[in-house]
Amino acid sequence: MYEILNGKLNKKIMKYVPKSKIEAIEDAWIDIDGMWIVLKDGWNADRMDSCCHTIHEETIADLRYQIAGISKQG
Repeated sequence: MYEILNGKLNKKIMKYVPKSKIEAIEDAWIDIDGMWIVLKDGWNADRMDSCCHTIHEETIADLRYQIAGISKQG
């Protein structure tokens, strides 16, 4: 379904990432602070701060909103 990069991509997060956005994801994990997604070079999380490459949210709804804002730079 998706390639595991660095052996860390979290399946609970990746099931919410549309196929069109999977190539943008470098890493994804869940810890006590919430859910995290780090984007590869050349991608932005447009709904976060300007030129942001990291998404951090505490709820699935907020995470899905941020994932929808992922876009290729340029």
